[in-house]
Amino acid sequence: MPPSPHHNRMEMPTALRLQLNDYRSYVGRVKLLEAVAVAIAVVLSLWLVVFACDRLWDTTVIFRAALLGLAVTCVAVVPLAIYRWIWRQKRAVNLARVLGRRMPHLGDQLLGILELLENPAEQARSPSLCVAAIEQVALNAGRRNLRAAAPKSRHVLWSVMALLILAIGAGLLALCPTAAINAAARFFLPWQVTSRYTFAALEPLPEILRVAHGEPFSVTVKLTDQTRWLPTRGKAAPRNGESVFSPLGDRQYRFDFSGQIEAGRLDFHIGDAYPKMQIEPTMRPELTEVLAQVRLPEYLGQPEPLQKDVRGGALSLVQGSRATIVATASRQLAAAHVNGTQQQPKGSTITSQELLVENAVESTRADSAEAESTQTLVFRWQDQYQLEGQKPFTLAITGILDQPPALACENLPRRRIVLDSEQLVFQIKAHDDFGVKQLGIEWQGLDQPQGSTKVTGERILAAGGHDQATLDATGTFSAEALGIDSQLIGLRVFVEDYLPERPRVYTSTYLLKVLDAHQHAIWMTEQLNQWHRRALEVRDRELQLYDTNRQLRELSPQQLEQADTRQRIENQASAERANGYRLSQLSRGGVELIRQAARNPEFGVGHLEKWAEMLNLLQDISAQRMPSVADLLKEASQANSTVASKTPAGLSVGANRANAEGSTPPAEPPPTATAIPQISDVESTQGLVQQEGQKPPSAKGGGGASLSLPTTTLLGGSSNSKSCPVEEKVTEAVREQRDLLAEFEKIANELNNLLANLEGSTLVKRLKAASRAQDKIAVKIGGELAGAFGMPVVRIDKSHQQVLQELALLETDGSQNVSRIMDDMQGYFEHRRLVQFKSVLDDMRVQDVVAGLRQLGDEIPTEQGLSLSQCEYWSDSLDRWAEDLVDPAAGGT
Repeated sequence: MPPSPHHNRMEMPTALRLQLNDYRSYVGRVKLLEAVAVAIAVVLSLWLVVFACDRLWDTTVIFRAALLGLAVTCVAVVPLAIYRWIWRQKRAVNLARVLGRRMPHLGDQLLGILELLENPAEQARSPSLCVAAIEQVALNAGRRNLRAAAPKSRHVLWSVMALLILAIGAGLLALCPTAAINAAARFFLPWQVTSRYTFAALEPLPEILRVAHGEPFSVTVKLTDQTRWLPTRGKAAPRNGESVFSPLGDRQYRFDFSGQIEAGRLDFHIGDAYPKMQIEPTMRPELTEVLAQVRLPEYLGQPEPLQKDVRGGALSLVQGSRATIVATASRQLAAAHVNGTQQQPKGSTITSQELLVENAVESTRADSAEAESTQTLVFRWQDQYQLEGQKPFTLAITGILDQPPALACENLPRRRIVLDSEQLVFQIKAHDDFGVKQLGIEWQGLDQPQGSTKVTGERILAAGGHDQATLDATGTFSAEALGIDSQLIGLRVFVEDYLPERPRVYTSTYLLKVLDAHQHAIWMTEQLNQWHRRALEVRDRELQLYDTNRQLRELSPQQLEQADTRQRIENQASAERANGYRLSQLSRGGVELIRQAARNPEFGVGHLEKWAEMLNLLQDISAQRMPSVADLLKEASQANSTVASKTPAGLSVGANRANAEGSTPPAEPPPTATAIPQISDVESTQGLVQQEGQKPPSAKGGGGASLSLPTTTLLGGSSNSKSCPVEEKVTEAVREQRDLLAEFEKIANELNNLLANLEGSTLVKRLKAASRAQDKIAVKIGGELAGAFGMPVVRIDKSHQQVLQELALLETDGSQNVSRIMDDMQGYFEHRRLVQFKSVLDDMRVQDVVAGLRQLGDEIPTEQGLSLSQCEYWSDSLDRWAEDLVDPAAGGT
């Protein structure tokens, strides 16, 4: 080829160039086809590997990632082939080298002419020679098939393999496209979470199943509707336990397991599905708190709801209440039911619907009645782990009626005589479940005197509140402060609660006899007289005991040693002690009478002081002197005997070493059948020798022998005194009792004088009281009946007539009262012989006061004006007679 005229440079012949281009194109196609076939075959093969392995187990991410890495490596062969067999072969030098591997001579020639074509210096030195060389190489190449020199290639084999594997993949896609696509997704995207497709399609199982701790449980595995395989049996294998099998039933498998206490794993084998599940034993959810939020009826005045702990399962509510039950579980809840109705829990809390308590019964009613008024709530719950409670919680709500309040009163006497000015202080305690409204007292006259107004009234002592379930109060009662006249009062304490129209709750009636100072002084005098009579009975009893004791003292020592005499002495001691107890009780009663009398200003201070002094002496007698007499008599009954008592021979055991020679004592007669054996031990002594006729000391005892512990005595140890201890004690007791009676007699005389003075002053008070009664009648005639003066009886209205009749009855009672006073004055005069009483009594008889009062009672309904003056006259007369008696009755003032 000659050089180019323009460039003066040689070029490769056209035929050779075309032949080399054809060779380059052929090599590139073959090698690229081989690389693509290899890539397709390897990738599809790895996909089929994943498909096949997924049928046997759930391939791991690492395994699939490794296969994908291998596939990517094989696919990289394609760009490598393009670079090596297409891109690099664009240079003729590289192509000549590839050709030289199969045709070395031709390859060297091509490399030589390529070097000439690239070297202008060689071309310039011998252009003709270069052209000839180039043409010669082109001629040689033209005679050869360069494709035969192409590199060895298995593109056909790989292509066939790729087509075969592709056909297999297409078949899988046609037969089970879901499984094939699933395997492809898992193969090409191993980092994504793609569940393994199984022909035995199972519904998803939880990763963690929490079961009841230590309780048997079951797991149900269900097949989906898209399943293409229905295995006849399934298997579950616990990690630490025996496998459990379950047959197919209703497109599901039920596996029953024993109780678990430790966490573990379950491996299921159902066809080609191998799901796993973590088992965690968990305690069942329990209710930790059950509260009742109670809204009480409106009348109870408590707007804020009350909270009650009802974990015990029972709740009693007053009728009309509304209750909401709030139950709190130990953990979060997913579902809850109350009486079968679903309630959406909030966290771990179940709240029931508000319940109205309508039916109610008395708390004392029978069980059947309570059952009718009881409503039951049954709570069921399920936690977030689908665990239910161990058992439902049942709450019984019973409606009850609002019970009346309870009331107690302390320090208020049931029966008592009280001064009108006296103040009784007592304590009241009230309780009601829903608040005490108020406390108070209520009184009513029970025996109003004729002509007096009926006394009724009440007073509130303390006010409570809706929130005060307990109310304590201190109550006081004073007849004078309440305007109550002298009469018998029935007093009751009451309490109220807030239930509308409920009657008051009362205590039992306390009977209080209200007396004014004069009436109280008269009553106290009567009480003191009764007390004095009882004191004289004690004295008389003491005199009887004294006479008996003197008779015992007159007995001989031998008689005092007898058993029946000792028993009499012991009985005397018991009787003396009992009489002392009576006197002690009587003294306490006297002290109480003094306290009551001290509240009355009508009693003279001198009388009370003298009485208290006598009581102190009586208390000393009862506490010291009478017990001393009893103790002496008791000691006399138990004193040792000093009279020898011969013990029958043969019934005494022990050694008698009293004789100097140590000889045995002389024989005694045989024992009698009734003798009681004794044990004695008489020791010898270096003192005085036993006197003739003196008997050895005998065992302690009186008239009868007794079996006792052995005793040891010394000869000559007894006293030479011939006095009897029993006689000494009795003598001392009689002496003590004689002094006691002398003191008692002195006190009795003092009390007689004191009571006489009191009785005299009582007569004065009684006359004064009769005078005031006449004055009150006069005031009523002049006040209430002023409009009836001078009117005929038939023209007086009924109310005035009723008052007149009552005043007439009062006058009749007054005449009888004055008659009794005169009788008592006569008795007092005969006892005391006081001149003033005689003169006053004679004056009253001369004026015939009893008949005058009786006649006044008859004239009041017809002669009001005259009756008024008569009442005033007799009032002044009675008061004057009382004044005339003051001197002899003033001993205590």
